[in-house]
Amino acid sequence: MSLYNLNNEEIAIVGECLKAAVYGPFFDNEEFYTLFGVYREEAKTISDTFPEVDESDDEADGNDNSWLVINNTFANLLGYPHGMESEWPKYISASKSKVSEIFKKWRE
Repeated sequence: MSLYNLNNEEIAIVGECLKAAVYGPFFDNEEFYTLFGVYREEAKTISDTFPEVDESDDEADGNDNSWLVINNTFANLLGYPHGMESEWPKYISASKSKVSEIFKKWRE
């Protein structure tokens, strides 16, 4: 799982997805930790420093939670019934199917 698998346009879309997840209306604060495994503030830090993140592993090896946040951003934007489909284009320039393709490519 790596950003190295992605081209510049795809990396930019990952960044849009991260910002949508933490700054957009898709996930409320009460459920954020349950869905993402981190608090919104940590996800904001990762989003704000993206793509300069260490997505190689999780905190178990002393790294930040970038991998977890990227993975759960994709999974929750694509699969969680947030009911905000009309908000999608305000935050993310790619279609859900394109984001799904990027998620699969990132996970390779």
